[in-house]
Amino acid sequence: MPTTDQTTLETLLRLAIVPGMGPARTTVLLRHFGSVERVLGTTAAQVAEVPGFGPEFARRVAAAGTAEGLRRARAALHALERVGARVVTQEDAAYSPSFRTLADPPFVLYAIGDVQLMSEPAIGIVGTRMPTDYGRRVASRLAYELARAGYGIASGMAKGIDAVAQTAALDAGGATVGVLGHGIDRIYPPENERLFHRVRERGLLISEMAPGEEPLAGNFPRRNRLIAALSAGVLVVEMGQKSGARHTVEYALELGKEVFAVPGPIGAAESVGTNQLLKEGARLVTSAQDILEELHGVGTVPHALNGRAAPAAEPPAPIRRSAPADLQPDEARVFGLLGDDPRHVDDLAAAAGMATHVTLTALLGLELRDLAESLPGKQFRLR
Repeated sequence: MPTTDQTTLETLLRLAIVPGMGPARTTVLLRHFGSVERVLGTTAAQVAEVPGFGPEFARRVAAAGTAEGLRRARAALHALERVGARVVTQEDAAYSPSFRTLADPPFVLYAIGDVQLMSEPAIGIVGTRMPTDYGRRVASRLAYELARAGYGIASGMAKGIDAVAQTAALDAGGATVGVLGHGIDRIYPPENERLFHRVRERGLLISEMAPGEEPLAGNFPRRNRLIAALSAGVLVVEMGQKSGARHTVEYALELGKEVFAVPGPIGAAESVGTNQLLKEGARLVTSAQDILEELHGVGTVPHALNGRAAPAAEPPAPIRRSAPADLQPDEARVFGLLGDDPRHVDDLAAAAGMATHVTLTALLGLELRDLAESLPGKQFRLR
């Protein structure tokens, strides 16, 4: 439950939403002046005396203490209310203890969903925004199995590996925390709109960016440190030579967290970064069990870590006999025809009453969701 009254929230937001105000600058100001109220009572000249603060930023800070600053704080609160978001302060019980280990902990957070997920066990899964089919299949399977073992999946809500992993966690009946690099009242990228709605309903979205803030490139490294802090370990599925996922890995290492990587084909651009991580000592992962054993010990079978998922020992395949509600109509029709025994695509097309090329498109969609697998001879079955 929120523990901060409206007046205090308005005071905190007056400072938090100052353009360009990040956690490092907030920390410096609070150490220099002693409290938020004292910061808001300063003049631009006084702020400009603080090392590293230029005149333009000092003017913005001083403006936060004016009537206009109060108006902007109230407008931000109204924007949060419109999307069902709340403010989580450092004094809230829901504020993750892991964030307090950061050199620059978030001053405030904006959240939609189950804020208790910030304190529950999670694995960070990150990777390229342009994954291969192999990367999608692997990310989906690992996230699904980890969610069944009781871990939440923490990621950045980006397209590609992030979206695949977070979708699989929800499909498994588990939880996911989406850490945003923009205002919580925005959906980015637009193609993830369905996922955003699902996470709002069954997981948690958090951001330390002010409402309305655009997804600027400089925001994402800040976001990645929160993913690392929330996670018991960070798993990289596919990562190119230059990738923002590397920031998450570096933050994880700084925090003493485990780093896991999925090997990829030699020479594949999407796997250059992950293969390099393995050279540098990351734990090689070919199954969720590799991660569970690293975190819990070889030979252990971890029970579900919360009430959201079944034990990891339960085979995932039988659970997937019910078609996920968000399948496309053609995918749902083909899914209902698949079983443990392989069926030829022509047989499936005839049974579904669809053209072969339409059936193949539906099967590809199911494969990308890790719901079906292809066999030699154009045979398919449930995974």
